[in-house]
Amino acid sequence: MSRPTLRLTGHDELPAPRIDTDSHTILNEAIDNLAQLRTPYWLGDSAVHLHALASLIAEAERQLHAAVHDARDQELTWTQIGQLLNQHPHTVARRYRNRPE
Repeated sequence: MSRPTLRLTGHDELPAPRIDTDSHTILNEAIDNLAQLRTPYWLGDSAVHLHALASLIAEAERQLHAAVHDARDQELTWTQIGQLLNQHPHTVARRYRNRPE
């Protein structure tokens, strides 16, 4: 799966997601913390690491759905939300139009 390239923002645009050392550090700390909470003696086990990462991705996707609906409630357009997610507005609208459960 190829990821869309990040783009520079124009005058009326919102920034796309950013992958950098800060996000890398925070995610690795979250993986380690979750793994330690669920399996105190994990000691770098790749299966525990993978499970913690997958759990965090699933939680982030759940929260993203709610965040998109909060943004719509605050009158952000599908174009603005698409810019923030680095996705086409039609794709974002189709994916997130329904209310989260």
